[in-house]
Amino acid sequence: SLRNASLYGADLTGANLKGADLYRADLTNANITNVDLSQTNLCRATLPDGTTSMQGCILQK
Repeated sequence: SLRNASLYGADLTGANLKGADLYRADLTNANITNVDLSQTNLCRATLPDGTTSMQGCILQK
């Protein structure tokens, strides 16, 4: 699990992160070129551009 991981500025080029749990991970300034993020939990993760992802979050009404 990569939950809460600090991947700030990491070079993840070409990594296979399919199905990974990146809940609340920090990907700020990370290089995610050609990274497989399919089925990946990015709930509340900070993306390379500084935005927060909601991909994989279970939203309650």
